[in-house]
Amino acid sequence: TFRHGQRAPADTFPTDPHINQTFAPNGWGQLTNEGKMQQYEQGQFLKKRYGHFVGGQYRPELIEAWTTDVDRTKMSMQLMMAGLLPPSGEDVWNKDLNWQPVPSSHEKLSKDTLLLVRGCPRYAEAMDALLKDPEIKTKLDSYKELNEYLTEKTGMPINTPDDVQSIYSTLKAEEDYGLELPEWTKSVYPEKMKEATEFSFIMNAYTRELQKIKGGPLIKKILEDAKAKAEEKSQKRLYAYAGHDSTISNVLLALKMWDPQVPVYNIMIIFELHQIEDKYGLKVFLRNTTTHEPYPLTMPGCQHFCPLDEVVKLSEDIIPDKLTEACKAKDSSYTPPKDSGP
Repeated sequence: TFRHGQRAPADTFPTDPHINQTFAPNGWGQLTNEGKMQQYEQGQFLKKRYGHFVGGQYRPELIEAWTTDVDRTKMSMQLMMAGLLPPSGEDVWNKDLNWQPVPSSHEKLSKDTLLLVRGCPRYAEAMDALLKDPEIKTKLDSYKELNEYLTEKTGMPINTPDDVQSIYSTLKAEEDYGLELPEWTKSVYPEKMKEATEFSFIMNAYTRELQKIKGGPLIKKILEDAKAKAEEKSQKRLYAYAGHDSTISNVLLALKMWDPQVPVYNIMIIFELHQIEDKYGLKVFLRNTTTHEPYPLTMPGCQHFCPLDEVVKLSEDIIPDKLTEACKAKDSSYTPPKDSGP
Protein backbone atom coordinates (compact mmCIF):
# COMPACT_ATOMS: atom_id res chain seq x y z
CA THR A 1 0.00 0.00 0.00
CA PHE A 2 1.70 3.20 -1.09
CA ARG A 3 1.22 6.92 -1.62
CA HIS A 4 1.61 8.35 -5.12
CA GLY A 5 4.86 9.98 -6.26
CA GLN A 6 5.88 13.63 -6.14
CA ARG A 7 3.21 15.90 -7.65
CA ALA A 8 2.64 19.49 -8.68
CA PRO A 9 0.59 21.55 -6.18
CA ALA A 10 -3.03 20.43 -5.99
CA ASP A 11 -4.36 23.47 -4.09
CA THR A 12 -3.53 27.13 -3.65
CA PHE A 13 -4.52 30.17 -1.55
CA PRO A 14 -5.62 33.74 -2.42
CA THR A 15 -2.23 35.44 -1.87
CA ASP A 16 -0.18 32.67 -3.51
CA PRO A 17 2.31 34.35 -5.90
CA HIS A 18 2.10 31.21 -8.07
CA ILE A 19 -1.69 31.11 -8.25
CA ASN A 20 -1.63 31.68 -12.03
CA GLN A 21 0.88 28.90 -12.68
CA THR A 22 -0.39 26.23 -15.07
CA PHE A 23 2.21 23.58 -14.17
CA ALA A 24 2.24 22.76 -17.89
CA PRO A 25 2.27 20.40 -19.59
CA ASN A 26 0.61 18.17 -16.99
CA GLY A 27 -1.27 20.57 -14.73
CA TRP A 28 -2.21 20.97 -11.06
CA GLY A 29 -2.00 17.87 -8.86
CA GLN A 30 -0.32 15.75 -11.53
CA LEU A 31 2.85 13.69 -11.13
CA THR A 32 6.11 15.47 -11.88
CA ASN A 33 8.83 13.72 -13.88
CA GLU A 34 10.68 13.22 -10.59
CA GLY A 35 7.51 11.64 -9.16
CA LYS A 36 7.28 9.29 -12.14
CA MET A 37 10.88 8.18 -11.67
CA GLN A 38 10.36 7.66 -7.92
CA GLN A 39 7.48 5.26 -8.53
CA TYR A 40 9.33 3.40 -11.28
CA GLU A 41 12.27 2.96 -8.90
CA GLN A 42 9.89 1.82 -6.16
CA GLY A 43 8.76 -0.92 -8.55
CA GLN A 44 12.40 -1.88 -9.15
CA PHE A 45 12.92 -2.04 -5.39
CA LEU A 46 9.94 -4.41 -5.08
CA LYS A 47 11.24 -6.52 -7.99
CA LYS A 48 14.59 -6.89 -6.23
CA ARG A 49 12.89 -7.80 -2.94
CA TYR A 50 10.00 -9.96 -4.20
CA GLY A 51 10.69 -10.74 -7.87
CA HIS A 52 11.54 -14.37 -7.09
CA PHE A 53 8.16 -14.74 -5.34
CA VAL A 54 5.90 -12.71 -7.62
CA GLY A 55 7.57 -14.18 -10.71
CA GLY A 56 9.12 -12.40 -13.65
CA GLN A 57 5.94 -12.35 -15.74
CA TYR A 58 2.53 -10.74 -15.35
CA ARG A 59 -0.16 -13.30 -14.64
CA PRO A 60 -3.66 -12.00 -13.78
CA GLU A 61 -4.37 -14.83 -11.35
CA LEU A 62 -1.33 -13.80 -9.24
CA ILE A 63 -1.71 -10.01 -9.02
CA GLU A 64 -4.47 -7.58 -8.01
CA ALA A 65 -4.06 -3.79 -8.10
CA TRP A 66 -6.30 -0.99 -6.82
CA THR A 67 -5.98 2.79 -7.01
CA THR A 68 -8.17 5.76 -6.19
CA ASP A 69 -10.01 7.52 -9.02
CA VAL A 70 -7.27 10.17 -9.27
CA ASP A 71 -4.76 10.56 -12.13
CA ARG A 72 -1.68 10.59 -9.89
CA THR A 73 -2.50 7.29 -8.16
CA LYS A 74 -3.45 5.56 -11.42
CA MET A 75 -0.20 6.71 -13.02
CA SER A 76 1.81 5.78 -9.92
CA MET A 77 0.47 2.22 -10.10
CA GLN A 78 1.39 1.94 -13.79
CA LEU A 79 4.89 3.25 -13.09
CA MET A 80 5.41 0.98 -10.10
CA MET A 81 4.27 -2.03 -12.15
CA ALA A 82 6.62 -0.98 -14.99
CA GLY A 83 9.54 -1.28 -12.56
CA LEU A 84 8.26 -4.47 -10.93
CA LEU A 85 7.15 -6.37 -14.03
CA PRO A 86 9.09 -5.50 -17.18
CA PRO A 87 8.14 -8.03 -19.88
CA SER A 88 10.34 -11.05 -20.42
CA GLY A 89 10.22 -14.10 -22.68
CA GLU A 90 6.92 -14.52 -24.46
CA ASP A 91 5.53 -11.36 -22.79
CA VAL A 92 7.84 -9.14 -24.87
CA TRP A 93 5.54 -7.58 -27.48
CA ASN A 94 7.79 -4.73 -28.68
CA LYS A 95 11.56 -5.20 -28.60
CA ASP A 96 12.04 -1.40 -28.46
CA LEU A 97 9.78 -0.91 -25.43
CA ASN A 98 10.63 -2.69 -22.18
CA TRP A 99 7.11 -2.28 -20.78
CA GLN A 100 3.83 -4.14 -20.61
CA PRO A 101 0.37 -3.02 -19.47
CA VAL A 102 -0.81 -4.22 -16.04
CA PRO A 103 -4.47 -3.49 -15.22
CA SER A 104 -5.73 -1.94 -12.00
CA SER A 105 -9.20 -1.27 -10.60
CA HIS A 106 -10.72 1.75 -8.86
CA GLU A 107 -14.01 2.94 -7.42
CA LYS A 108 -15.62 6.27 -8.37
CA LEU A 109 -14.12 8.95 -6.10
CA SER A 110 -17.42 9.93 -4.45
CA LYS A 111 -18.19 6.24 -3.81
CA ASP A 112 -14.74 5.19 -2.56
CA THR A 113 -15.08 2.57 0.19
CA LEU A 114 -11.49 1.32 0.34
CA LEU A 115 -8.60 3.78 0.02
CA LEU A 116 -10.21 7.15 0.89
CA VAL A 117 -13.72 6.24 2.16
CA ARG A 118 -16.03 8.98 0.91
CA GLY A 119 -19.68 9.82 1.41
CA CYS A 120 -19.73 8.85 5.10
CA PRO A 121 -22.02 11.13 7.17
CA ARG A 122 -21.11 9.51 10.49
CA TYR A 123 -17.42 10.25 9.95
CA ALA A 124 -18.11 13.98 9.52
CA GLU A 125 -20.53 13.92 12.48
CA ALA A 126 -17.93 12.22 14.72
CA MET A 127 -15.27 14.72 13.62
CA ASP A 128 -17.60 17.60 14.57
CA ALA A 129 -18.05 16.02 18.01
CA LEU A 130 -14.28 15.58 18.36
CA LEU A 131 -13.77 19.34 18.01
CA LYS A 132 -15.72 19.75 21.26
CA ASP A 133 -13.52 17.25 23.15
CA PRO A 134 -11.66 19.13 25.97
CA GLU A 135 -8.32 17.44 25.19
CA ILE A 136 -8.61 18.30 21.50
CA LYS A 137 -9.73 21.86 22.26
CA THR A 138 -6.61 22.39 24.39
CA LYS A 139 -4.43 21.03 21.59
CA LEU A 140 -6.14 23.20 18.98
CA ASP A 141 -5.74 26.28 21.20
CA SER A 142 -1.97 25.78 21.02
CA TYR A 143 -2.16 26.50 17.26
CA LYS A 144 -4.17 29.72 17.68
CA GLU A 145 -1.23 32.06 17.03
CA LEU A 146 -0.12 30.05 13.98
CA ASN A 147 -3.68 29.97 12.60
CA GLU A 148 -4.06 33.75 12.98
CA TYR A 149 -0.73 34.36 11.25
CA LEU A 150 -1.59 32.04 8.35
CA THR A 151 -5.09 33.55 8.03
CA GLU A 152 -3.55 37.01 7.67
CA LYS A 153 -0.82 35.94 5.24
CA THR A 154 -2.75 33.50 3.01
CA GLY A 155 -5.95 35.52 2.73
CA MET A 156 -8.12 32.57 3.73
CA PRO A 157 -9.50 31.37 7.09
CA ILE A 158 -7.16 28.89 8.79
CA ASN A 159 -8.93 27.33 11.78
CA THR A 160 -7.95 23.65 11.99
CA PRO A 161 -4.87 21.43 11.57
CA ASP A 162 -6.41 20.28 8.25
CA ASP A 163 -6.37 23.89 7.05
CA VAL A 164 -2.69 24.13 8.01
CA GLN A 165 -2.00 20.83 6.26
CA SER A 166 -3.51 22.16 3.03
CA ILE A 167 -1.17 25.20 3.03
CA TYR A 168 1.81 23.07 4.11
CA SER A 169 1.21 20.62 1.23
CA THR A 170 0.97 23.49 -1.27
CA LEU A 171 4.21 25.09 -0.04
CA LYS A 172 6.00 21.71 -0.06
CA ALA A 173 4.86 20.98 -3.62
CA GLU A 174 5.87 24.47 -4.79
CA GLU A 175 9.26 24.12 -3.11
CA ASP A 176 9.82 20.71 -4.74
CA TYR A 177 8.84 22.27 -8.07
CA GLY A 178 11.64 24.81 -7.66
CA LEU A 179 9.38 27.81 -7.04
CA GLU A 180 10.35 30.57 -4.62
CA LEU A 181 8.19 30.72 -1.50
CA PRO A 182 6.89 34.04 -0.13
CA GLU A 183 9.06 35.78 2.48
CA TRP A 184 6.40 35.39 5.19
CA THR A 185 6.71 31.58 5.08
CA LYS A 186 10.24 31.65 6.53
CA SER A 187 9.08 32.06 10.14
CA VAL A 188 6.56 29.17 10.04
CA TYR A 189 7.52 26.78 7.21
CA PRO A 190 8.41 24.02 7.51
CA GLU A 191 8.85 23.50 11.27
CA LYS A 192 5.88 25.24 12.95
CA MET A 193 3.48 24.15 10.24
CA LYS A 194 4.90 20.63 10.20
CA GLU A 195 3.87 19.91 13.79
CA ALA A 196 0.27 21.03 13.13
CA THR A 197 0.24 19.05 9.87
CA GLU A 198 1.45 15.92 11.68
CA PHE A 199 -1.38 16.35 14.18
CA SER A 200 -3.95 16.72 11.40
CA PHE A 201 -3.29 13.12 10.32
CA ILE A 202 -3.61 11.90 13.93
CA MET A 203 -6.77 13.92 14.52
CA ASN A 204 -8.48 12.57 11.39
CA ALA A 205 -8.27 9.06 12.85
CA TYR A 206 -8.19 9.98 16.54
CA THR A 207 -10.75 7.52 17.94
CA ARG A 208 -11.30 3.83 17.31
CA GLU A 209 -14.55 4.69 15.54
CA LEU A 210 -12.81 7.12 13.16
CA GLN A 211 -10.09 4.53 12.56
CA LYS A 212 -12.73 1.87 11.85
CA ILE A 213 -14.33 4.06 9.18
CA LYS A 214 -11.18 5.35 7.49
CA GLY A 215 -8.60 2.57 7.97
CA GLY A 216 -10.83 -0.42 8.73
CA PRO A 217 -12.09 -1.25 5.21
CA LEU A 218 -8.60 -1.69 3.73
CA ILE A 219 -7.35 -3.61 6.78
CA LYS A 220 -10.42 -5.85 6.51
CA LYS A 221 -9.62 -6.61 2.85
CA ILE A 222 -5.94 -7.26 3.62
CA LEU A 223 -6.84 -9.71 6.40
CA GLU A 224 -9.53 -11.46 4.35
CA ASP A 225 -7.11 -11.88 1.43
CA ALA A 226 -4.38 -13.18 3.77
CA LYS A 227 -6.83 -15.68 5.27
CA ALA A 228 -7.90 -16.87 1.80
CA LYS A 229 -4.24 -17.41 0.87
CA ALA A 230 -3.50 -19.25 4.13
CA GLU A 231 -6.50 -21.52 3.49
CA GLU A 232 -5.32 -22.13 -0.10
CA LYS A 233 -8.47 -20.51 -1.52
CA SER A 234 -6.47 -17.94 -3.48
CA GLN A 235 -3.53 -18.07 -5.88
CA LYS A 236 -2.72 -14.37 -5.48
CA ARG A 237 0.87 -13.41 -4.66
CA LEU A 238 0.63 -9.63 -4.70
CA TYR A 239 -2.04 -7.09 -3.81
CA ALA A 240 -1.02 -3.51 -4.60
CA TYR A 241 -2.86 -0.36 -3.52
CA ALA A 242 -1.99 3.17 -4.66
CA GLY A 243 -3.54 5.83 -2.44
CA HIS A 244 -2.78 9.07 -0.67
CA ASP A 245 -1.01 10.31 2.47
CA SER A 246 -4.16 9.72 4.55
CA THR A 247 -4.50 6.16 3.21
CA ILE A 248 -1.19 5.32 4.88
CA SER A 249 -1.73 7.21 8.14
CA ASN A 250 -5.29 5.90 8.64
CA VAL A 251 -4.22 2.26 8.29
CA LEU A 252 -1.23 2.56 10.62
CA LEU A 253 -3.15 4.61 13.20
CA ALA A 254 -5.86 1.93 13.21
CA LEU A 255 -3.19 -0.74 13.78
CA LYS A 256 -1.53 1.44 16.50
CA MET A 257 1.74 1.51 14.56
CA TRP A 258 1.93 5.19 13.54
CA ASP A 259 4.73 7.52 14.60
CA PRO A 260 3.86 11.22 14.15
CA GLN A 261 5.14 12.30 10.73
CA VAL A 262 4.04 13.99 7.53
CA PRO A 263 3.75 11.09 5.05
CA VAL A 264 6.31 11.59 2.29
CA TYR A 265 5.62 10.90 -1.38
CA ASN A 266 5.88 7.14 -2.16
CA ILE A 267 5.61 6.14 1.53
CA MET A 268 4.72 2.45 1.52
CA ILE A 269 3.40 -0.10 4.02
CA ILE A 270 4.35 -3.68 3.21
CA PHE A 271 2.27 -6.53 4.63
CA GLU A 272 4.05 -9.87 4.19
CA LEU A 273 2.20 -13.14 4.78
CA HIS A 274 4.57 -15.78 6.15
CA GLN A 275 4.18 -19.44 7.01
CA ILE A 276 6.56 -20.34 9.81
CA GLU A 277 6.31 -24.04 10.64
CA ASP A 278 2.53 -24.56 10.60
CA LYS A 279 1.60 -21.00 11.55
CA TYR A 280 0.53 -18.22 9.18
CA GLY A 281 1.23 -14.67 10.26
CA LEU A 282 1.96 -11.15 9.09
CA LYS A 283 5.13 -9.09 9.13
CA VAL A 284 4.61 -5.37 8.56
CA PHE A 285 7.22 -2.92 7.24
CA LEU A 286 7.24 0.81 6.55
CA ARG A 287 9.29 2.27 3.72
CA ASN A 288 9.46 6.05 4.09
CA THR A 289 12.98 6.64 2.76
CA THR A 290 15.19 5.26 0.00
CA THR A 291 18.33 5.49 2.16
CA HIS A 292 17.32 2.74 4.59
CA GLU A 293 15.76 -0.70 4.30
CA PRO A 294 12.04 -0.80 5.21
CA TYR A 295 11.54 -0.47 8.97
CA PRO A 296 9.87 -3.42 10.75
CA LEU A 297 6.70 -2.43 12.62
CA THR A 298 5.16 -4.32 15.52
CA MET A 299 1.54 -4.29 16.62
CA PRO A 300 1.19 -3.56 20.35
CA GLY A 301 0.45 -6.87 22.08
CA CYS A 302 2.23 -8.99 19.45
CA GLN A 303 5.66 -9.68 17.95
CA HIS A 304 6.96 -8.57 14.55
CA PHE A 305 5.78 -11.92 13.15
CA CYS A 306 2.20 -11.78 14.38
CA PRO A 307 0.04 -14.89 13.87
CA LEU A 308 -2.92 -14.15 11.60
CA ASP A 309 -5.52 -15.00 14.25
CA GLU A 310 -3.77 -12.62 16.67
CA VAL A 311 -3.81 -9.78 14.12
CA VAL A 312 -7.54 -10.40 13.60
CA LYS A 313 -8.13 -10.39 17.37
CA LEU A 314 -6.10 -7.22 17.96
CA SER A 315 -7.87 -5.35 15.18
CA GLU A 316 -11.43 -6.62 15.63
CA ASP A 317 -12.62 -3.29 17.07
CA ILE A 318 -11.63 -1.41 13.90
CA ILE A 319 -12.99 -3.86 11.32
CA PRO A 320 -16.36 -2.61 10.06
CA ASP A 321 -19.00 -5.30 9.70
CA LYS A 322 -20.90 -3.21 7.17
CA LEU A 323 -19.45 0.14 6.15
CA THR A 324 -22.89 1.44 5.15
CA GLU A 325 -24.08 0.90 8.74
CA ALA A 326 -20.91 2.38 10.27
CA CYS A 327 -21.41 5.46 8.06
CA LYS A 328 -24.97 6.26 9.13
CA ALA A 329 -25.17 9.51 11.12
CA LYS A 330 -26.52 9.07 14.66
CA ASP A 331 -28.61 12.21 14.22
CA SER A 332 -30.88 11.52 11.24
CA SER A 333 -31.16 15.26 10.51
CA TYR A 334 -27.36 15.72 10.30
CA THR A 335 -26.14 17.14 6.97
CA PRO A 336 -22.45 16.39 6.35
CA PRO A 337 -20.20 18.91 4.58
CA LYS A 338 -18.85 18.15 1.11
CA ASP A 339 -15.83 15.81 1.11
CA SER A 340 -12.55 17.65 0.71
CA GLY A 341 -9.27 16.41 -0.72
CA PRO A 342 -8.45 14.69 -4.00
